[in-house]
Amino acid sequence: MALASQITLQPLQKGPEHDEVSRDQINLDVEQPHKATESQKAPYTVFSKPEKRWIVFLVALAGFFSPLSANIYFPAVNYLARDLHVSLELINLTITAYLVCQGIVPSLVGDTADMIGRRPVYIGAFSVYLAANIGLALQNSYPALLVLRILQSSGSSGSHDER
Repeated sequence: MALASQITLQPLQKGPEHDEVSRDQINLDVEQPHKATESQKAPYTVFSKPEKRWIVFLVALAGFFSPLSANIYFPAVNYLARDLHVSLELINLTITAYLVCQGIVPSLVGDTADMIGRRPVYIGAFSVYLAANIGLALQNSYPALLVLRILQSSGSSGSHDER
């Protein structure tokens, strides 16, 4: 398919003698194929193929944490209620809070990533997720569990902005 490499439009003049458009007024040169410039041929990345594969692997691994953190918690619900001396309803509230934050935080993180860049937001969200996991491993009270689950959800859902 040949693309137009030169299009020249000349202004049309009004009046009865200029009702028809002549071929001279519109010059379409469709015989010349479009040629790519050197900048269009150059690759749009500074990363080598192995580096790109490593980046994709790391991002896929980080995207795996959010569903893992949500689902790995369910078998421990009864044990957490017993160990923290609270009802199952309060433990289920931590699940609800996790899911609510997991739904809200990506919209905030996405806008922030558009303003300051994805890399710092991604690193920050992953750091929050890591710190919340360490806190969850060390906590021994229900309020700490609830707050840290909210932070865990915020960090994990912020690490996979789907824009």
